[in-house]
Amino acid sequence: MNTPETTNSWIIYRMLPNFQRLPVAQFSSRSEAESSLKVIRQLLPNTELILAFEIGLENPTTEITQPSAKKANLETSVNQELLKIFLISSRPVVSRVIHSLHCHNFACVSDWSPLVPTHNSGEVMSILIKYFAADS
Repeated sequence: MNTPETTNSWIIYRMLPNFQRLPVAQFSSRSEAESSLKVIRQLLPNTELILAFEIGLENPTTEITQPSAKKANLETSVNQELLKIFLISSRPVVSRVIHSLHCHNFACVSDWSPLVPTHNSGEVMSILIKYFAADS
């Protein structure tokens, strides 16, 4: 019998009316989550964002982003470098770029965060976080 995998993660949420929240990005490390939250707050100064530590999430929803290449996927002896890509534009442009990067085998569509509206009318943002082996 398969048991669902539970995970603990740091999640950035955008606060919505009536105490609702929209997941923006998910991280395995607090330091990565805090540095990303700082950047997002600079990009969206009028948006209420919180950072939460979620314990034992079972089957996280597809709305929550999972980094495409986790640290565990790289050998521990390899230096790792973190890359964060923020796409900010209209919904059609951001979607088109995400799909184009997928077609070029850079990142899966599901590796990106959900499209989050910015404070500018008609503008959305999506985030991708990837790990690469750093050159020695």
